Amino acid sequence: MTLRRPKFVFDTQVISYLSDGTIPRAEWDAVRKFMSRRARYAISSITLYELLAGIEGGDEAHFRENQRRIKVLCEPEKRKFLPLPGDFVRSAVFGLALRNQSFQPHKLKIWIEVILSAEAKKDLKDGRVTLRGDTDKTYGSPLSLFADQIRRGKQADAIRLEKLRQELLNASTQETWSRAVLARIDVPSDPANVMKLQAALDAAWRYELARYELAKSQHYDFAKHDSDWLDGQQLYYLADPLVHFITADAKIKHRTQGSSQADRILRFGELKEMAQAAR
Repeated sequence: MTLRRPKFVFDTQVISYLSDGTIPRAEWDAVRKFMSRRARYAISSITLYELLAGIEGGDEAHFRENQRRIKVLCEPEKRKFLPLPGDFVRSAVFGLALRNQSFQPHKLKIWIEVILSAEAKKDLKDGRVTLRGDTDKTYGSPLSLFADQIRRGKQADAIRLEKLRQELLNASTQETWSRAVLARIDVPSDPANVMKLQAALDAAWRYELARYELAKSQHYDFAKHDSDWLDGQQLYYLADPLVHFITADAKIKHRTQGSSQADRILRFGELKEMAQAAR
């Protein structure tokens, strides 16, 4: 019987630590070697979008630094790009087709090639990037599309939490939350699908529940913690039982304690130990 290899998905902060040397290069090389032999590497659309938004929001002086994060994200061989969380759940849990044709993985690959080939941020904006072996054409990259999508999601989440704080909106139960998720991903909310989704998104629900409690506190600043919404979205990828989410954020592990998926939320150090044990 062939064993199915685990898939590792990294959050944005881990990629940033790899890029700036906070996590030593030797450790990253060892983990990449382990993944190439014993596992698979997948790129979260959320992580990619955050890094692209960093380029869009950054100035020209920091372009190379921001570009380097994208390069690190794409270093492992045989990488697979995962669709946005909602479409991922549609496919992985319910076997349905992707809805968003604009951001399919093969298109993301082309945009990344363009971004990594750029000499300056201005070249991306002005559409003046040439690709190796294709110097007759020039390309740009729609960075604002990715950044705007993230901004809209964060803003909608902050409005929702503020309504919860002011008691203008009732906190969801796991049942109502699951039905709302099913509605967003265009899947019928019959009892069988609700149960299937609850099992697939157990960690995401527990994270959401923890945020309901935080929203009650006036000390919890939605603007300062707007990345929490993205962290919750990352946990949708755990709907695939082979996915392991690698994070540098201790609060994610804390907020998902007791989840049936908690053992697949790992710090980079834990992944490094797995790589060392597999030698």
